[in-house]
Amino acid sequence: MSHVLIVDDEPDIANVLGELLGEEGLDVRVVHDGRQALTAMTERLPDLVITDLMMPRMDGHALIREMRGSAALRHIPIVVMSAGLMDQSLLAPDLLFVPKPFELFDMLDRVSELLGKRGGSR
Repeated sequence: MSHVLIVDDEPDIANVLGELLGEEGLDVRVVHDGRQALTAMTERLPDLVITDLMMPRMDGHALIREMRGSAALRHIPIVVMSAGLMDQSLLAPDLLFVPKPFELFDMLDRVSELLGKRGGSR
């Protein structure tokens, strides 16, 4: 079973997305900022991270930079969901940008696409 980490300070979005992905058979954990995400990844490496950009304490840009700078985390694909602008220097083949608001089933397609490229779960 693939493990997905959702990072968003908006509980409604995080919970609805978490429920949808859970119904698709994915193991989902929700945290509310980049610092919590980094802590969660030390406890269990996710197969995919879905993150917002605009969050308190540590935003999504800083989280992505931390992940890309870590040998243990740089291989994890990322879906960025945000109403904000994406720092173009962070774009990579294993990073998808989905503007908010988004259709839930469009997000599900993006998640399936990235997890499918990985060849399954750990």
